[in-house]
This record gives sequence, structure tokens and C-alpha cells, in this order.
Amino acid sequence: NMKISIIAVGRISNSFESDLVNRYINRFNKINKLIGLSQLQIIEVDDKKYKTKQQQAKKILEIIKTETKIVIFDQKGKSISSENFTKYLINQRDSGVKKLVFIIGGAFGLCRSLYKESNEIFSLGKMIWPHFLVRVMVTEQIYRSASIILGNPYHKN
Repeated sequence: NMKISIIAVGRISNSFESDLVNRYINRFNKINKLIGLSQLQIIEVDDKKYKTKQQQAKKILEIIKTETKIVIFDQKGKSISSENFTKYLINQRDSGVKKLVFIIGGAFGLCRSLYKESNEIFSLGKMIWPHFLVRVMVTEQIYRSASIILGNPYHKN
């Protein structure tokens, strides 16, 4: 089973946004095995402990390990539809990728060095979104993809 993780800079603790993130992670984790994926997890990199983008990048790379496909969400990335995002997940799973990591930067973005390590850079559109809302959107899209794969009516919403 392919393991999917989200590494996000900053801590959102107990908030409306964290409740939404957890809701989508929990929904995904109820159906993940049906589509050949491991449980989704989110890993926070504390921006109070790792203050500079360089320190954050170093910590992220420590977490990632080898044999991992890395996807960064960035406004300047490739715009992708929900259907194509789903196809991307299926292609990664079916080509034997063991670990897929989505990286979301903090309020000040990500260190340029991480972009050299990434396999893909996706955009959630041309608008700039607060990093904690990007987490909600990414977890929702991962759950939506699982729903598309299963033919679940949620996707039609």
C-alpha cells in the first residue's frame, strides 16, 4: 500500500481549520484500504522551533527519507483538476511508489532548495491562500480522489 503524508510548516492546533483537516483525514482513513493506500497522516513542522525557511527545509528533508515522491503545493505550480489529481494518485500507486509526500509551506513559503528535491509542483489556483486553509483543501482533495476511485457520490457535491 502506498503511504501518503502531508508535511506542513506551522502548527494550527485546535481550530476550525484543524477540525476540518481531521474530518477529511478520518473520512479518508475509513476507505483507504479499499483503494490500496495506507492511512493518511499529517506532520507539522513547528515554525517557532524552525524559524528560517532553511531550517524548515532541513527538517522536512530529515522527515522524508529516501524512495519518496515529493509534491509541493505552490501558487506558481501546475494547475490540476480533481480528476487529474486522482489520476496522478492512481499512477503513483500503480507504478509502485511506496511513499508520496505533499508539502505545504508556512506563511512565508518554502525554501527554494526543496523545489529541487520535488517531483511535482501543483497549484490550487492563482489566488493566494493562507497555509492553514491550503491544508484543508489538500486533505479534502485527497479524500475526494479516494471517493472518485470508489465511485462514491461525495464527488458529485
